Amino acid sequence: MTIRTLRDYGQHYRPRMACLKNVEVFVVEMQDPKSGVKGADQKLNITIIPHVINGQDILAWIVTKMKVTTEEAQAFGTMLVAYGYIYPLQNHRKLVLVPDSTLYRFQTPYFWPVQKFPAEDIDYAIYLARRNIRKKGMLEPYEQQHYDNLHKWMNPKWDFIVMQATEQYKASKERKKPDRVVLDCQERAYWIVHRPPVSTDPPKWLCVCVSTRTGYCCCQPMRSIASSPELYQLTSSLLLVCRPE
Repeated sequence: MTIRTLRDYGQHYRPRMACLKNVEVFVVEMQDPKSGVKGADQKLNITIIPHVINGQDILAWIVTKMKVTTEEAQAFGTMLVAYGYIYPLQNHRKLVLVPDSTLYRFQTPYFWPVQKFPAEDIDYAIYLARRNIRKKGMLEPYEQQHYDNLHKWMNPKWDFIVMQATEQYKASKERKKPDRVVLDCQERAYWIVHRPPVSTDPPKWLCVCVSTRTGYCCCQPMRSIASSPELYQLTSSLLLVCRPE
């Protein structure tokens, strides 16, 4: 699916819910307290973040569970990150599974692609306005570019957007700091998938789904996966989301 503008992504991207259900079941199994990927509390700056996992453990779990090669497991793990089921805690723009001590968390089901609500521009504008308040105007360059574009396009509604953002910011300050940090990470992970940074043209060897989503060729696993029918099925389900409606 070719995404040409911010509005195209918000208006035309509609995941096929049914095909993602089996992926959802798999991700729930990954989070099982007894048999899933082992997580632990992790100190991030001065805040303790619960249920943190690392890339090496994710990779090992997929290999063991599906009886696949490391390459296949890493390709599928990257797809889970690219589609927002797992997100990196620190380098949030790097939507790939790095098989080392890189820290990740499972995304809350509220932000999974299987949810039926679309990623609307007005919601993104409120999010950026709230983030702009909290960061005192110090947004990341790609966020600032999106913010400026939305400000111009939605100018008649901007007072309402800022009002909503201000109310949400005040409400968030009443939460405990660990909860605020976790929610901020979850929201940022959601929007980095649904409103990715505007990038330059990709190298010629990358397929269309690379430039429109994450910089990773999610079609590549389909050419090589043959050792696990389950992995083939799950990968096929995710690839269906890239196709136009």
